[in-house]
Amino acid sequence: MTGPRVDGHSTARTQSSKTARLPQGRDAQLNLQQLWPSINQYAKKYGADPKVVAGIIAQESSFKNHGVHRDGTGHGLIGLDDNGLLPSFEKWSGMQVGRGASAKTIPPEKQVEFLAKTIGELSKKHGSSMAAAREWHRGAGNMNDSLGRKYQGLIEGHIQRLFPGGKTPTSTGPVPDSTAPGGESSKPGGAPSSPRAGSDYRIKRGDTLWGIASQLKSKGMEGSHWDIINQITRMNPKITNPNLILSGDTLKLPAALGPSDDGFKPSNKPNPVDINPAGPATPITDKGPVDASKVPHISQYNPKGKDGNYSNGGANCGPTSMAQIARAFGYGKNMTDAQLIMHLGKAGGTGSNGTDVNGIARMAKAMDKKCVTKGPGPNVQWMAEQLKAGKMVVANGDYHAMPPHQNEGRTSGHYVTVAGIDSKGNFIVRDPADANVKTITPRQMEHFLRSNPNGGYQMAIN
Repeated sequence: MTGPRVDGHSTARTQSSKTARLPQGRDAQLNLQQLWPSINQYAKKYGADPKVVAGIIAQESSFKNHGVHRDGTGHGLIGLDDNGLLPSFEKWSGMQVGRGASAKTIPPEKQVEFLAKTIGELSKKHGSSMAAAREWHRGAGNMNDSLGRKYQGLIEGHIQRLFPGGKTPTSTGPVPDSTAPGGESSKPGGAPSSPRAGSDYRIKRGDTLWGIASQLKSKGMEGSHWDIINQITRMNPKITNPNLILSGDTLKLPAALGPSDDGFKPSNKPNPVDINPAGPATPITDKGPVDASKVPHISQYNPKGKDGNYSNGGANCGPTSMAQIARAFGYGKNMTDAQLIMHLGKAGGTGSNGTDVNGIARMAKAMDKKCVTKGPGPNVQWMAEQLKAGKMVVANGDYHAMPPHQNEGRTSGHYVTVAGIDSKGNFIVRDPADANVKTITPRQMEHFLRSNPNGGYQMAIN
């Protein structure tokens, strides 16, 4: 691969040095400083704005080289979707990535070059780098719709955060591998740190956000390092660059489970949600207590009994939501969770693109249960009435609109099980893709449903 000379070194030598520095592993967490040499080089080569390239990487992955995103179809640093730009990347790179959870890990530098090349071409086409970002996300036909404009706003926000005052990374020395536990916090001379969840913490010499996140994880905080870092930066707006925190400054740290709705961004933010309600979170209905504890959480990616016969995990949210209900009804006792999901998926016609609404009804019929459907569009009052009548509900919304894994720049249809209502009127949720989801407010449920590209549906099962 040829290219211009950089910093007085030959291209081959520079690339070799960079590649050796960049973590290549699956789900490796990188950062802007590590990727900046590649971003800058390829942006210059293809005529792209390097800050826009960095902003897109931040939006699509938070600089984590995902083997597969939680939606099951996005990959890598730049969110290559199975039915989106992934085929174009494969054709350009000559690399066969694969699909879903079995996809190969994509080398970081190849992704950066492909992104810079595409943004450069689209910038020339539109005469605007932000228009290029909109088309990257929404495609040519939808780039100027509300989601396209929202995406542009997100990229502009990332650029302000990543490049405070317009400054770009200047260090050309070795960059610590941010995938290593503790990051730089173990440098000689650094004072030992002891951050506590849910507290204020004074930064000590040698601390990094990665190191702080490592210590919080060691004390039981859930989520990836980068999930925790994102929570910290949201709670501390004074952090404009996650790679730069100042000794002596004070940080607010998230509680053990983190704020449940800090990423929620409708026009009016709802009241805080108790994501782990104390005591029995079950309403009393006309048919007696509804025991939501009988509805287990089952992972669509790694269900119990998973073996070589289990497939399509990224698209199995529909049959997994129904499998959770099946367990509450006692259906499928002789099957493992994985077998039950595959059984229901076959009944409902689940494929690589997921399950349609009629498929949920077919699964209910296979269980000898009735299914009543409302939609398109959210009807949370109807859902509440069904739950109070002792029924369970499957909700079809948008994965990226569900706290706490919210990302308003992305959209992906998703099913969850709604097992009941707690004493505060919040919906008790079992999300097949995220066990951290506990309860959400009616407003958050409405946002989840409304954000579905098809308008959202609700299905009562009894």
